Amino acid sequence: MEKHGSELLGPLYMDPIISFSLFHKFSVQHPEVYWSIVLKELSISFREAPKCILDRTDKSKRSGSWLPGAVLNIAECYLLSTTYPRKKDDNPAIVWRAEGDSDINIMTLKEVRKQVMLVANVLDVMFSKGDAIAIDMQMTVTAVIIYLAIILSGCIVVSIADSFAAKEIATRLLISNAKAIFT
Repeated sequence: MEKHGSELLGPLYMDPIISFSLFHKFSVQHPEVYWSIVLKELSISFREAPKCILDRTDKSKRSGSWLPGAVLNIAECYLLSTTYPRKKDDNPAIVWRAEGDSDINIMTLKEVRKQVMLVANVLDVMFSKGDAIAIDMQMTVTAVIIYLAIILSGCIVVSIADSFAAKEIATRLLISNAKAIFT
């Protein structure tokens, strides 16, 4: 919010940390303005735009309804190109250190997109949108790629802890009606 601080808070703006409580107050008083900026800064693009940011007309919903009518695929928002200047193909997208290795590894947005698209294309051929696909893997870069690919293809991710016993895995597969599992 550093970029928009002076615009939103005027002379009261100092920096994002010192002005945090003022940003919070502004976000509560002006949700349409504040959250429109946040969504743009995060490169969130909707397949179907929301009717508004916050709908408070239904008094039975104490906190209101956020982004009513909106449809998005968060993996698309993360992976696809944008005109936003800070989101470039050569930006780091995943940073990790392999167990037992002191080297830091980095995948760029372009590299992540390529890997995710390979998996998503296979999923698109083999499954339908809305199918449940399980992941029973350690948290690795491969697991992240698979997770994003499942979401991108419109399927439902069934996360299963890699520490579960076979019986517990079978139970989750049965309950979720998973059509496939990555291990």
